[in-house]
Amino acid sequence: MEETFAAVLRLARLSRGLSQEALAERAELSTKAIGLLERGVRRFPHLMTVDKLDRALSLSTEERDRFKRLAARGAASEQTSSAEAGAAWVVVDQLPLCRAAFTGRAQHLDELREALTTTTSQAGSAVVATVRGMAGVGKTSLAVEAAEACRATYPDGVLSVNLRGFGSGTPLTPVQVIGQLLRSTGVPAEAVPGDPADAVAALRTRLANRRVLLLLDNARDVAHVTDLIPSASGSAVLITSRNTLTTLPARLHVQLEPMPVSDAVQLLANGAGRDRLGDSAARIAELCGRLPLALSVAGAWLLRRPDTSAAELVRRLEDETRRLDLLGVDDLDVRASLSLSVDHLTNSPRPRDHEAAAAFTLLGLTAIGDFTAESVAALLGSSRARAGDLLEHLTDLHLLESPTPGRYHFHDLVRTFAHEHAQRLPEADRTAALDRLLDFYLAVAWRTAALADPKASRTAWAGRPATPSFPAFTTTEDGLNWIDTELANYLAIIEQTTRLGGRDEPAAGLVVGLYSYFVVRGNLIDWLPAIDAVVGGAIAGWTAAQLHADAAIALAELARYDESAERFGLARDEFEAIGNLRGVSLTTNNKARLLVRMRRYAEALPLVESALVINQRLGNVRGIAATYSTLAELHTELGNWAAVEADVAAGIEHYTLADDPGGLANIRIEGAWARARSGRPDTAIPDLLQSLSELDELGLRKNTCDAHWVLGMTYLQLADYESAIEHAESALEIALDVNDPRREAQVRVLLGEVLSEIGDRDDAVANLEFALTFYRRHHPGKAADTEALLQKIQNETSA
Repeated sequence: MEETFAAVLRLARLSRGLSQEALAERAELSTKAIGLLERGVRRFPHLMTVDKLDRALSLSTEERDRFKRLAARGAASEQTSSAEAGAAWVVVDQLPLCRAAFTGRAQHLDELREALTTTTSQAGSAVVATVRGMAGVGKTSLAVEAAEACRATYPDGVLSVNLRGFGSGTPLTPVQVIGQLLRSTGVPAEAVPGDPADAVAALRTRLANRRVLLLLDNARDVAHVTDLIPSASGSAVLITSRNTLTTLPARLHVQLEPMPVSDAVQLLANGAGRDRLGDSAARIAELCGRLPLALSVAGAWLLRRPDTSAAELVRRLEDETRRLDLLGVDDLDVRASLSLSVDHLTNSPRPRDHEAAAAFTLLGLTAIGDFTAESVAALLGSSRARAGDLLEHLTDLHLLESPTPGRYHFHDLVRTFAHEHAQRLPEADRTAALDRLLDFYLAVAWRTAALADPKASRTAWAGRPATPSFPAFTTTEDGLNWIDTELANYLAIIEQTTRLGGRDEPAAGLVVGLYSYFVVRGNLIDWLPAIDAVVGGAIAGWTAAQLHADAAIALAELARYDESAERFGLARDEFEAIGNLRGVSLTTNNKARLLVRMRRYAEALPLVESALVINQRLGNVRGIAATYSTLAELHTELGNWAAVEADVAAGIEHYTLADDPGGLANIRIEGAWARARSGRPDTAIPDLLQSLSELDELGLRKNTCDAHWVLGMTYLQLADYESAIEHAESALEIALDVNDPRREAQVRVLLGEVLSEIGDRDDAVANLEFALTFYRRHHPGKAADTEALLQKIQNETSA
């Protein structure tokens, strides 16, 4: 995908430290014009505008040529990823700090340096090199050293990801990896696509015309990395794996073997000191199989025992009955070295070392990818301060790694050993520890859910935990931000708990409690699999019903309407089977709203009427208000304006009684929109502006987006095109920020209409074509309307 004028303008402005207002003043343009250009609403500025920007930014010759090329009509890409738009590029250096111990490998290093610095490649492809070999042979160290040697060739940064293809734990999916890469280059977390195809396109768009080196460490197989390779030339990818990747088109495939004796001795001396080794160095190297990881373990063994001679290590290694335990081969070569470390802790006279050994064993129980003092405190049943101290102690002993302050993880092979070691614990101890960890993550998820919506019906879950003592946060955003950093661990716990069995209900309750997080963050790609992983377990009827209802909401957001309707039906049946009328009314009303969106009005009407009757019988004031809101939406689509007026009045009354300001603002918008559509747009503006202000203050961003859209549509009816485009632009910004393609498509149709009215038909067509692509895939009815509008504008343009 090609770069856009919006992206290069924003980058040029930010690189010069200018705000939009400052640039507008220098260029003698309005701030609104700069905003429209940077958001891609106006994709093809006039050359006069480009000349003004040229003078204001003091563009180089290369930049000026790029500006003029992208400003030419038709030169821009047909689509711009929401993950790219508006996100300034951040140059990063993510190479692991493991170069100090690197030794030898001169020939392979030269080959990789030549492959990665000779950047000419076939058009439309990046340079690819792979390093493969057995566990412990030094693949990562070589790759890091090669990347360091090539750093200057890639001025836009060096990105590194451990794909976790081998070892215990779940390998990272391409979507998870792409999310890390996009965020590390400056893309906001909420703008990262969740759909796999969209994520791949976003990454390739983000890396287009960049010179970046990607280090993809520990790949499982070719399929694990295929979607992560940039499609444009200029960047390079260096991949390490225990698997053979020769079917992957690459400039160079390196097969890494054990080290020559001379290099192995040097590596051992780097760790223990040549004087300390004496004449035992070569023998130790051979007994270690000349594997870098085993050599490092041997050097560390000597350092931990300053009074023990190297000859003693040789003697122990020569005992073949012990050698496999000490060093071993392949994946087992780590077990012996870790056993020595753990034995050292266990046999120590210091209580702190005993606690660290016990902590190491318990850490091996869980499938979570990394640890914090908080999560380990829960696992151990200790204080956060004690857990943090033990994590630091284990890190000092090289049993844990801490690339980021406050977060710790196992090396893949260490995790394998730790898991095996943990199986020695009595079953009761293993169960108790995992239950403590699950309870901790449950409590934080439900604390966040309670902050987000304390009156939600899901609070009826029987296993809802008490508020945790830590982490302590008092706002919804604090909770959401915390879960952002722990999401991979949440998913791992769900998978592990489900696999182990016996905890189906709390695992399902964990997914129910994450509802607010998944909705607000728009993360549907992880949400649906999590629901489906637990919904078939031995869980309570209420829990199953709620999970089906949540799945229906996620599917509706993905515009998978038929599947959503089916899941709403399953949820309703489950609630009905257990006699939970509140659940029946909620799912019935939600399915009716879905049918309205699908334009199946005749089916929707009896459902919402049924939900209203149930809620009236229950005295569920909030539920009554919600059904009147659905009725107002339905009657608006049917053009029954008198009915809408009555629905809105009843809804306002009940939302007021329920003390639900968000619902009150939304139904006020329904009434205003009906008046606008019935030919009275001027009467709608005050209510719309009031509701917009209230929704914005409540932080309900998607509802705020809808309010901006309705205001834009209303101002369009009033022929106030400046106000219409202002609100459309605000709605588009929110839709992009929350990664909501359905709302984005809706707003782009509005932009298409407004821009056409002011004579900017090229930009109108571009926005409508974006919307049409979405609707053709998800909403045939709206696709037909959009296509008709597009054809009308194109005919006017050619006339």
